[in-house]
Amino acid sequence: MRQAEVVGGLMLALAMTVPASAQTPEIVPAAQIEPAAQGDGIRTVQYRPGGPQKQIGQGQRPRHGRQGKFGHRRHHPPTVAGLALRHRQELGLSTQQVESLRTIGMDARRAAFRRGADRKNATLDLMALRKGDTVDMGKVEAKVREIEKLRGDGQIARIRANEQAKVQLTAEQRDKLKGLMTERWKARRERMQ
Repeated sequence: MRQAEVVGGLMLALAMTVPASAQTPEIVPAAQIEPAAQGDGIRTVQYRPGGPQKQIGQGQRPRHGRQGKFGHRRHHPPTVAGLALRHRQELGLSTQQVESLRTIGMDARRAAFRRGADRKNATLDLMALRKGDTVDMGKVEAKVREIEKLRGDGQIARIRANEQAKVQLTAEQRDKLKGLMTERWKARRERMQ
């Protein structure tokens, strides 16, 4: 009998709190950013429901994606295959060229994912090696060298994939692609300034 009263009381308490917790918070979408009242250019952005609000200054954009230390974004420059496919009509790529560039790009991405997973596993192994009371410096040194070798292998693989993609293009298409890349970098430099 006593248990039934306790359970009934808990159910009543839960029933009374549900309406309060079911209320949705007011969300300010990032697209509807309002400047501050002082006119100093500071804006408040909320990225997800219930998430923290962040203030950004004038001329800044809300940041998305992964960032490394000190707020710098980590990314690799676009591959030759990716740029060529993005500008396939300007370059006049044939269907055979498109298929071979897609294959090169997909194979390179698969290998990059595998190397990334191997590097993360090696990093976890290194953390485990360092957790003990006494650290075996020989094993730690070997693991650090393995991680750096995987990083170097990734850079070599990106260069190799770019060279394979260049072989698929004619000399005229390569020149057009260089021009498109130059325009892209100029536009990016102007945006940065």
